[in-house]
Amino acid sequence: MLSIALAFIVGALLTTGCLWAIATWSGAPVPVVDLVLICVLCSGLALLPRAGWILAMLIMTLLLVRTTDVDPWPIVLMLVSSTIIWFVVDMLFLGLL
Repeated sequence: MLSIALAFIVGALLTTGCLWAIATWSGAPVPVVDLVLICVLCSGLALLPRAGWILAMLIMTLLLVRTTDVDPWPIVLMLVSSTIIWFVVDMLFLGLL
């Protein structure tokens, strides 16, 4: 149970930091509160077995497109980096694939 909580916290923090860095670097105007809420929600969904990553990526895409008006490439960078973070966090804390 503790490993799931740690995986959620670490995943949410790393995803928020990475997405904020990409948004700042690309000049995408993403409100910080919205970014934190999206990252926390999707990091929690990514921990679900089997379809969690796919569901988290789908919801993150929909929420980022809805809250921002940017080109598709920053959103693709955000999705790829989030998926890598979720994969690493799952492997480190939960030993799941």
